[in-house]
Amino acid sequence: MNTVYGKIQQVDILAIGIHPDDVELSASGTILSHIDRGYTVGICDLTQGELGSFGTPEIRIAESQIAAEILNVRFRINLKMADGFSIIDRTHILRIAEVIRLCRPKVILANALDDRHPDHPRGSKMVREAFFFSGLRSITSIQGEAFRADALYYYIQDIQLTPDFCVDVTSFIEGKWNSIRAFKTQFFRVDQDATPISSLSFVDFMEGKMRVFGRPIGAKYAEGFNVHRTIGVPDLVQLL
Repeated sequence: MNTVYGKIQQVDILAIGIHPDDVELSASGTILSHIDRGYTVGICDLTQGELGSFGTPEIRIAESQIAAEILNVRFRINLKMADGFSIIDRTHILRIAEVIRLCRPKVILANALDDRHPDHPRGSKMVREAFFFSGLRSITSIQGEAFRADALYYYIQDIQLTPDFCVDVTSFIEGKWNSIRAFKTQFFRVDQDATPISSLSFVDFMEGKMRVFGRPIGAKYAEGFNVHRTIGVPDLVQLL
């Protein structure tokens, strides 16, 4: 387990991404808005993104540290699983479960349930299983006492899934863009051949997606999330 930034500690929210920039692209506005409210956040990247078209694993780790500093999260770790070829097995699931036990979050954010990149739904499935197994007292082969988070939510990525709820990130849009720009080898490059995420048109795509998510809740920009289980609502008046 490689600590990229800060020290693993208890946090309110643990954001997990199978690639080092997944969290920034789809949930960084939500992270910033919750830190602004006083919640604590940690990030766990499952791979170093070594199959990406640009950047070495070392560079991508360095970029993720810069992004962590911009977001002001408590820690960021990288489990160094194999990019593209991580399998959903006991070893991988328990590594994630160990992180959950060590930081004991109330809420976990994970990759999209379905997406263009096959790693994304694979990552979300691994996290879903780790979410469950972290709470079993009979599993003693990993660090930490048995613990299960209150909720697991999946951020929406490339494919335009219908969100179960959206978070208004309008006031934090500049911080979101700054965290994405930390990954200089991946985005907004004019000195290399364009990939689906490095072309300048990707900015328009990202902004359009956030506007679509924001419109139903009366926000200029929002990030969308899916759930596996029904959400309980304590206060109807507070819903947007």
